[in-house]
Amino acid sequence: MRVRHAVDESGALDWPDEQQIQHVFRHINQPNHGQERVGFKTDELREKLFRHEIAELFTDLRRYGEQALREPLPLLTFQLFRQFGREGDRKAYEQVYFERRGRLAAVAMLALDAGTPHMVHALEEMLWAVCDEYTWCLPAHLGTGEAEQVAGNIDLFAAETVHMLAEIVVLHRHHLDALIVERILQEAERRIFTPLYREKRAYHWQIADHNWSAVCGGCCGMAALLLLEDQAMLLEANRQTINCMKAFLSGYGEDGGCAEGIGYWVYGFGYFVYYAEMLLDYTEGALDLLQGSKIAAIAAFPLRIHLSGGTFINYSDSSEHEEIPSGLLSLLAVRFGMEVDLPLRIPRLTEDPCRRWAHLLRNVMWSDPVVYKRIHREAAERANGGFIFQQLEWMVAKHALHMPPNVQGETSKPCSDREWVQVACSFKGGHNDEPHNHNDLGQVIIHCGGENILCDPGAGLYTQAYFAPGREQLFHISSAGHNVPLIGGCEQRSGRKAEAELLEFRLEPDGSEVQALFDLTRAYSEATTLHRYTRHLSWKAGQDCVGMNGTMEIKERGGSCCSTGNPPDPDVYVDMASLRIIDRFQWKMDTEADTTKSSLNEPYVEAQVVERWISRVGPTMEKEGRLRWQASQANLYMNYDAVQWRVQTEAVHTVDHDQVPVTFYRTSLVWKGNEVTATKSEDERVEDAETANDAPLEIVCQVDFMVEPHQGEAEVSPRESLYSHSDISMEK
Repeated sequence: MRVRHAVDESGALDWPDEQQIQHVFRHINQPNHGQERVGFKTDELREKLFRHEIAELFTDLRRYGEQALREPLPLLTFQLFRQFGREGDRKAYEQVYFERRGRLAAVAMLALDAGTPHMVHALEEMLWAVCDEYTWCLPAHLGTGEAEQVAGNIDLFAAETVHMLAEIVVLHRHHLDALIVERILQEAERRIFTPLYREKRAYHWQIADHNWSAVCGGCCGMAALLLLEDQAMLLEANRQTINCMKAFLSGYGEDGGCAEGIGYWVYGFGYFVYYAEMLLDYTEGALDLLQGSKIAAIAAFPLRIHLSGGTFINYSDSSEHEEIPSGLLSLLAVRFGMEVDLPLRIPRLTEDPCRRWAHLLRNVMWSDPVVYKRIHREAAERANGGFIFQQLEWMVAKHALHMPPNVQGETSKPCSDREWVQVACSFKGGHNDEPHNHNDLGQVIIHCGGENILCDPGAGLYTQAYFAPGREQLFHISSAGHNVPLIGGCEQRSGRKAEAELLEFRLEPDGSEVQALFDLTRAYSEATTLHRYTRHLSWKAGQDCVGMNGTMEIKERGGSCCSTGNPPDPDVYVDMASLRIIDRFQWKMDTEADTTKSSLNEPYVEAQVVERWISRVGPTMEKEGRLRWQASQANLYMNYDAVQWRVQTEAVHTVDHDQVPVTFYRTSLVWKGNEVTATKSEDERVEDAETANDAPLEIVCQVDFMVEPHQGEAEVSPRESLYSHSDISMEK
């Protein structure tokens, strides 16, 4: 990995044109140039594989490799291939497919040791078996899977496979049987190079503005750099690949935000970087795609949405806990001078469900402990700050709170990790036609101490139904699975017209305060009686607040406490954070209805509002009007108007993206409607009716959340439910 800092100060990417690409490749005439200039060498890779920081990864590889030697490679049978088309089940075929790739990757790494010839023999058998596969694509990407849909088809995993085989050939060329090498070259030509570069077939991903263009284009392009020697084909391959990368970048705004979420940032931008780095090495620095302020902003995306403790904002199909490849992050940190606020951890191969070779190899080659620093209070304070992704309309504010004295321990001790806890909040606007879209406009995440307390469910299990019409009915995708309301019995609708309008926004640079006002009316177009719906969010962190044994009212720094009038006791004042949400619902007047019925009761039953809050921990009711969620390092409290709203909680049992069972708790505030009207006096009812003749009816829901760091150790695991009532399972 070279260290380069030549970033274009103008911010614009100096994208190579056709003439420049031709000029560079016409002057590369050396035989086997690709094998000599791929950015890594076998001896260097072998040496790095035995470094102490790689020990955990190496142990995992050795265990996995020994299993591969003992057991025959699992078969991709006809029945598995047909299962997706018949039942919509992707998992059965893909588990076997990725297991084969994982064993191959492990054995290819272990075979670098010159003292293990038996590993080379095993490697040859696995390479031959992969060359025998009917297709390198997944059935989910092949339609009905008929022969004409298979021939020449290139999906994400066909591209990853040819890239993997190409790099293994380069690393082991002098140890593999010549017939194995010849077979790989023939299969790469037949399946990839001929349809893509010689026949120049058109593939949908070549112009995609999301991860497919970077992964498919980048993997095929890297394989071409490594395996092709024909100058004309090399030129065509890189011309196509650079165009794919240009299409990929068009899906990003200047803010660098990835609408698909952190997992797809790793996937798409990761392969963009891998190709760009190989192209730079191959052309000896003549073609550099990693430059400009937009690329720098994209590179910074994971650190901007990292909240604390390895937990991320996880809108769309992402996970809260995403392993950022340590090699990728190391390279970007060096290239763009970024400070990494994550501990160094080199992911094990078996932790990646897809067993990706590209990440594995570069984690070994590029991981640099120097760019990772121990997270301490000063680092956390430097990580404080707010950021808005202007194009995505994602907002995030991070701030370090001081822990209560009895958690800190002796005050004479130097700063330690226990003296502070990271708190954060995020809001989401945008529209409901984004890549891997969830219907989640107005979504909110509240985070403290490495845990998203008010959370987003992230990605669900990928099945045929997950990408089919009607997908918005699924929990992970529906607005019913997010911290947004049900209005008039209607969820948010899908589509580009369902858009949030950001009316106001204010952000403090240190992340101590953020406010936003959204008009979300267009997200609920099916609620025909809705006139307007706005959500106002106001987040503050770092104020001195009265502890929960007192009141929940905030005392601004330098101000006065308005709770009791007594002088504040410094022993009960701790740093806290609060979020006030005010949802305002205005209803259309029914001109045909009897005006005497224009109060908040029977004629507007369909205008009922249900606010929802999603968490992994069930809440307890401390008293009417106040709930508490107990997390590992903090309590989250919610105050609401118990006169206007009734609370109920249900457990939603589902599975995550990896088919692991998971339970979320959906806490609902249900507008009482008729119950409220029944408590009003006759004069108040008449006043309501008179007001309704002049303006749309209005319901206002105000909730106040407060995050308070624990004044002692948590009594239960944050994953255990504290909700004491009966669970209600959601029908699936």
